[in-house]
Amino acid sequence: MTEIVQRGRLYVGSYVGLFALLAIRFDTTWVQLACAGLAVLGAASMLWIVFVVARRTGAEPIRVAEVEDAGAEVSGYLATYLLPFLTVASPSFRDVVAYAIFLGIGGLIYVRSEMTQVNPTLYLLGRRVAKVSTREGWRGYVIVKTHPETDGIIRVVSINSAVRVEVRRRQEVRCPKAAA
Repeated sequence: MTEIVQRGRLYVGSYVGLFALLAIRFDTTWVQLACAGLAVLGAASMLWIVFVVARRTGAEPIRVAEVEDAGAEVSGYLATYLLPFLTVASPSFRDVVAYAIFLGIGGLIYVRSEMTQVNPTLYLLGRRVAKVSTREGWRGYVIVKTHPETDGIIRVVSINSAVRVEVRRRQEVRCPKAAA
């Protein structure tokens, strides 16, 4: 998939909580259904990243040179971008258009910038996002289960040029020895 599509999936996934809350909060049926559909689409994208991508076998090891937790930025995001949507239970058509324009502009900024670290859905799925740089010179974000350590090695697969997902090690399968 193209990088823009991947970043778009991350963007929709970052708003799963908002879309679910709006589906509950709004009174208009078609708006509820649209929000519920977007919540399901975003959740599916995040589940794909956390449970499918993280099991790929073509992982590359990277040695972390510097690491910085990106989680603190999520709380500011929640207050700034999510709370304003929850004030109107029966949005007018104009409200819905304004919300759509806001989400469109937000999506454009998200896709064209490095806002991957701002994704509360990943935290709900038991993952965290860390900004890392490697000894090889790559700088970006890794989606991990536990905070990576400086000089530690993690196995990752790339989602796009700026985001990689930690791959969990598979259990070794031991073959029984043949009887002599």
